Amino acid sequence: MTKPYFQVSVPTTHREQPGRHGLHIFTGPASTSEEAVNCAREACEAALVAGRPDGALPPAARWRVSGVCPEWVMDWEAATAAFWENEGSLEYPFPVIRTRSEV
Repeated sequence: MTKPYFQVSVPTTHREQPGRHGLHIFTGPASTSEEAVNCAREACEAALVAGRPDGALPPAARWRVSGVCPEWVMDWEAATAAFWENEGSLEYPFPVIRTRSEV
């Protein structure tokens, strides 16, 4: 059975410029939203450890990572997961999600 695709949205803060906030989006297959957040976090941490934020992870990795920079701190406690609206496509538009700085 094919797992649905999830979008995991993670608020970020710049390490050296704490006034800068953003949102990093991860997508991939998972059975639950909790599994999706865990998979996104594992893929992100693996990319940072490997020094490969371009997503070049081992073929066994279920999720790919793009654009992760060590200068940004991910707030995994505030991460949210939802079903990916554009399953099978990584094209815009992404769903509109407000960051903490916009609330």
